[in-house]
Formats: sequence, structure tokens, C-alpha cells
Amino acid sequence: MIALSALTTVFIVLSAGSGIALLITVYLDHRRSRIDDGIAAFRRHIDALSPESRRSSVTRASDDGADWRGRK
Repeated sequence: MIALSALTTVFIVLSAGSGIALLITVYLDHRRSRIDDGIAAFRRHIDALSPESRRSSVTRASDDGADWRGRK
């Protein structure tokens, strides 16, 4: 078997730990963000606008064939 120096062992342990931490972070981030979250944020933003400002956004959405809630 190949003898490993202490520095090599520390490098391997830190690399493995960093890789595992990266995988956990990516998994948790992917699980948390969904397309519905973006749609809900957009709806909250539109609802917060004044009626005059909202009118132009609703008009543009209806020109695309959908009402302001995203339904056709």
C-alpha cells in the first residue's frame, strides 16, 4: 500500500469535506427555489403597484393572451 504523508491526508480530508458541503448546498438551494416562487413574487410585485402602474402591466399581459394572473 502507498504510504501517505500527513499533508496529503489533510488535503484529501479537506477536499472530501468541501465536496460534500458543496453537494449539500446545491441540493438545498435547488430544493428551495422553484418556478412557482418567481411567479408568486411577480404577483406580489404587481399587486403592490398602484392601479395606474398596474394597468400598463395588465395590458401587456393581455396582449400576450393571458390575464394578469397568468391564465389564458
